[in-house]
Amino acid sequence: MKKQKQLPAPPVQGLPDKQAEKPVLQKYTPEETKNKVLELFRAQGDVNQVLYELGSDLLPKFLHGTKKEQRDVRKALDGQVMSVMYGFEADTHVALMEGFPERLRGSAREICTQFIRDFDCKTDADKILAESAAIAFMRYLDSSRRLNGCMDIVEYISDERTRYLGYLSKQMDRAHRQYLSALMTLKQLKAPAIEMNIKTKNTFVAQNQQINATQPTESNKNETIDPK
Repeated sequence: MKKQKQLPAPPVQGLPDKQAEKPVLQKYTPEETKNKVLELFRAQGDVNQVLYELGSDLLPKFLHGTKKEQRDVRKALDGQVMSVMYGFEADTHVALMEGFPERLRGSAREICTQFIRDFDCKTDADKILAESAAIAFMRYLDSSRRLNGCMDIVEYISDERTRYLGYLSKQMDRAHRQYLSALMTLKQLKAPAIEMNIKTKNTFVAQNQQINATQPTESNKNETIDPK
């Protein structure tokens, strides 16, 4: 018996074409592109990215993992934690402490904390300004210590020693001016605002007096004042 040739099936109407299934790529405006990039990507060392890595992997293993997991993540954890400490300098003052010798680091941090408490610093800008005042104050103390130690040494006053003493003296003056400048700025920021309600358009405010210029009246329009 002769085998019949099988014919191809007719195309079914309504089925989507495979080439037509390819989605149309969405395009973005420059503003949308900027928002997407800032939302999806992080630069290396970004604090938010470091916090995400710590919270999702390293910190849970270190706090709740096995002894082996704790040992494995300890080195990576230390590096990531230091990135967070540097990122929140207004609260940790790590960079402030590293700017001084080890014997002065505790004092520098404590003085900064006292400034923040004394001036009731709430914002990060106020805390950084208090940190600047602490840095200048510690530099003043360190330069003063070096100057006094050099002057106590009984030896021949050479040109090099004289220049070094002058350098230390200038460093003390510079640090003291920076300290006073930061302190005065903090005081001005924390001072209550002065409210002034001036109704006249011609008011001149001097240092210790107020002069109001008024329109001449009929009684004094033709008045003549003889000089004495």
